[in-house]
Amino acid sequence: MKNEIIEILVEEPSMKNALEIILPRILPTPFELGINCFIRPHQGKTDLQKSIPRKVRAYQYFPQAVKLIVVPDQDSNDCLHLKQELVKLVKQENDKQPLLVRIACRELENWYLGDMQAIEAIYPTFKAVKYQGKAKYRDSDNVFAAKDLERLIKDFAKGFASKHIPTFMKIDDNNSTSFNQFVSGVKKFSA
Repeated sequence: MKNEIIEILVEEPSMKNALEIILPRILPTPFELGINCFIRPHQGKTDLQKSIPRKVRAYQYFPQAVKLIVVPDQDSNDCLHLKQELVKLVKQENDKQPLLVRIACRELENWYLGDMQAIEAIYPTFKAVKYQGKAKYRDSDNVFAAKDLERLIKDFAKGFASKHIPTFMKIDDNNSTSFNQFVSGVKKFSA
């Protein structure tokens, strides 16, 4: 086992729920959730940003080396600017901190839209074939997915969806560029 841990800071509990299902499928063997890989949810982007300096200072005193992954939602922010802000928050506390920032464009639910079959597996009234060919959804990162899913699926609930849809998501066949960037980034960063 590697003498290092991975700390993953996320914006909200629903991302934690989803990553608890996705990460075991992409992390290399020496890393295991709850053992040497930990997901820390926050109560929104502001809470996440406030906690970063304090956590990065603390990591310097951990007995193992810490690799840090930060995963916020883009929402209506400029991706590049948001990423630069997060990197700056980390580097001003420890410029040697191993860091990976991956942004869910626009939000976690866009990752679901990238695999509509997974949505249909949980919400059978949602017919993937009806929406897959629509121009609006060809690049699933370009819509505000939570609002669309709430409109398209009468009983859509973010918390429930985050605990169930990722179970059916195909890791290597997703239409969301930000999801694919997250997966490839985590694989490379944790190798």
